[in-house]
Amino acid sequence: MNLLCELIEMVKDVSPVNDDVFESLVLCGEDCNWDPVVFDMLIKAYVKANMIEEGFRTFRRSLEVGFVPSLIACNCLLNGLVRLSCVDRCWEVYEEMGRIGIHPNGYTFNMLINVLCKDEDVDKVNEFLEKMEEEGFDPDVVTYNTLINSYCRKGRLEDAFYLYKIMYRRGVLPDLFSYTALMNGLCKEGKVREAHQLFHRMVHRGIGPDTMSYNTVICGYCKEGKVQESRSLLYEMIGNGVLPDSFTCRVIVEGFGKEGRLLSALNLVSELQRFGVPISNDIYDYLVVKLCQENRPFAAKSLLERISQYGYVPDIDVYNELIESLCKCNYVAEALALKNEILNNNIKPNLVTYRALIGCVCKINRTMEGESLMEEMVKSGVPADQAICRELINGYCREMDINRAESLLGFFAKEFQIFDTESYNALVKVLSENADVATLMELQDRMQKVGFAPNSLTCRFVIHGLWKATTLDKNKLNVECM
Repeated sequence: MNLLCELIEMVKDVSPVNDDVFESLVLCGEDCNWDPVVFDMLIKAYVKANMIEEGFRTFRRSLEVGFVPSLIACNCLLNGLVRLSCVDRCWEVYEEMGRIGIHPNGYTFNMLINVLCKDEDVDKVNEFLEKMEEEGFDPDVVTYNTLINSYCRKGRLEDAFYLYKIMYRRGVLPDLFSYTALMNGLCKEGKVREAHQLFHRMVHRGIGPDTMSYNTVICGYCKEGKVQESRSLLYEMIGNGVLPDSFTCRVIVEGFGKEGRLLSALNLVSELQRFGVPISNDIYDYLVVKLCQENRPFAAKSLLERISQYGYVPDIDVYNELIESLCKCNYVAEALALKNEILNNNIKPNLVTYRALIGCVCKINRTMEGESLMEEMVKSGVPADQAICRELINGYCREMDINRAESLLGFFAKEFQIFDTESYNALVKVLSENADVATLMELQDRMQKVGFAPNSLTCRFVIHGLWKATTLDKNKLNVECM
């Protein structure tokens, strides 16, 4: 078996198009003592290597040359085909098994039941069950679980619970999977209380719940906004020695977050840490980001410092949320200090980082500092974009530094091919309000040479500037005449 696995991997690497291990084995068989079981092993080797199509082809060719595969090889091939959802191929294998006299066992039937459930044809499922019983095979717990799970996924709870009752009548006891599937179906229908009752019934019958069964009910309560019930179940879970996973913790933390009870979420995480429950990074990410979105950047920063002792290292997206929140609240010095901290941690700030910082300093009339940040960004290999261009031009226009605004506008056009008409219009508007017609017309000529094209708003600003200049001249003339 090991030799066959090595052989097919070698042939795949050398000649992935022309893989004819089967033909080679047939030719070698003419000159030596050999056993046809080698073809069984070849089928299984292909399935093991996840080369299901080659395994199916070997199965067909074995039949063509007169070799009968074993039931184990057929089941192995069926299992591979089921994993790939190759429904038609599964039935081809099953029909060939019947034609050449290979009798299926319970494992075969359960796999085919699984195929039928994926095919979602209920009539075929019922017909196949009858055929299965006619051939002397009684459905076992795997058969019933496959059907119950399928019915629950399709919202057919009545059929699922009918099978659950039939199991008891036929002496097949439902297991943990049976109950979890039924609880999941009830929760999907919004019947969480009934799912919880079924959970208690399962425990009463001596079946110990696992993480998944707890998660099913916890998630159901959270979806209904009943986070307190979920939290109680979580503590019950820990008390019973069942360790919550990252999904359990996250769904409850997010449940508190949706209700606006972020403090409860933070307290829950602290309690879980005391219980020794590992907290995943995505939960920490969620809490930091949520605090930032609620405009509580210092609370987020404090949390970040506290959880860093547990080995948590935020990525650039989380840092950006914090920087944006600080900038939104006008804590410029803290935002800039955090940017330096990111650099010290060998994390490279990206466009989002610089966009937030540049926008913030420009709004408080520190545009020169914003330009320095832009130069730092470009030097680090991050090109500027249209949003940064607008922030800087608008900043210089507010500060009435027209020459610097024009120079920067030309720089963006030349270096980054950014021809932003909105930024251009901001500059035209300032000159228009100042009625500086001569400078305005000269600017028009220079900008058109660079590649800027005026739009209707540009023309409106120019006309307004001309009208204002004319009005000022008339007023001046009237004053002189008086």
